[in-house]
Amino acid sequence: MEKERRSAVGERSRRAILEAALECFTRLGWAATTIEDIRKLSGASVGSVYHHFGAKEGIAVALYIDCLRQHQEALRGRLEREHGAEAFVRTVVVHHIAWSRAHPEAARYLIQMRRDEAVSAAEPEVQEATGDFVRDGYARLKHFAKEGQLLRLPTTAYMPLLLGPAQELLRYWATGRGELKAGIEKVLADAAWKSLRPESPTGRSS
Repeated sequence: MEKERRSAVGERSRRAILEAALECFTRLGWAATTIEDIRKLSGASVGSVYHHFGAKEGIAVALYIDCLRQHQEALRGRLEREHGAEAFVRTVVVHHIAWSRAHPEAARYLIQMRRDEAVSAAEPEVQEATGDFVRDGYARLKHFAKEGQLLRLPTTAYMPLLLGPAQELLRYWATGRGELKAGIEKVLADAAWKSLRPESPTGRSS
């Protein structure tokens, strides 16, 4: 019982630190934020911060993984209800935009930190924590293609066609150069499906 209580307290402390880090990184920027900024906002002790994450880079990586998992788990719940290729494609694209609109701080953090040295240096850790979801997604795409529900393409071609335009829009949005207008997710989902739907017997997309 005591062990479970300590575990729960530790998880609450860890969660508070991550939430404080996201707020600080959003408000001050990743480079300008200090451990003390995060500690003060979270109410945690310095020892607790270092116990859970080590240096600031450890917080950055843990927060990146946490935000990515939130995005993936929300999408997983939607995809479990979809069994056809078209529904799969549309759901992925719509979710990508809708989730970003609903969680702007987390979405911007994911976009801005994706190629930051702190996160890129921890790529094996990120892959270990989140890679299964991506691999499952590719497996479903390959299955749809095999069943004739999706255009047959090299595996590496699917993601650019599926999420390339949406991701580019989000990059503009994350830097304040664009907005996520209502209904844009449907436009992007239509475009993704048109590029991935199987060809008709005449050689044109159906």
